[in-house]
Amino acid sequence: MNACGESVLRVGGMRIMKRNTNSFLATALFIGGSCLAATASAQVTIEVMNPRGEIPPPKTIGISPRVPNLDAKRIVLVDNGKFGADNFLDVVAQNLKQKYPNATIVMYPKPSAQTITDLPKWYPTVKQQGDLFIFGVGD
Repeated sequence: MNACGESVLRVGGMRIMKRNTNSFLATALFIGGSCLAATASAQVTIEVMNPRGEIPPPKTIGISPRVPNLDAKRIVLVDNGKFGADNFLDVVAQNLKQKYPNATIVMYPKPSAQTITDLPKWYPTVKQQGDLFIFGVGD
């Protein structure tokens, strides 16, 4: 034992100092007990988040009732802005004019393929253009 109260051991020619474990253990127990007592008296609230990222679905309003006859109706053909939608809708317009000569066909392009959800007033504007609409999808 040296002057500091430490035990000195020799193992394989190496000096190993062994500290007074009793005082270290007593200090650790005192600090640990103090921490436990402090947390036991404090109330802890933990909020657990859902990692799946699910959100509730938006409110749906259903679809409009089917139009019984297209004769003399204003039919709006909406181009979604993607490549090929205009070609598809041109053929649809030709077929509708042949089958319903009294119908009015209105071509109504969407401002761009990405902005449909950013335009809350867009659908009511389309609704004012005609009695019904056909949404053409390109690609």
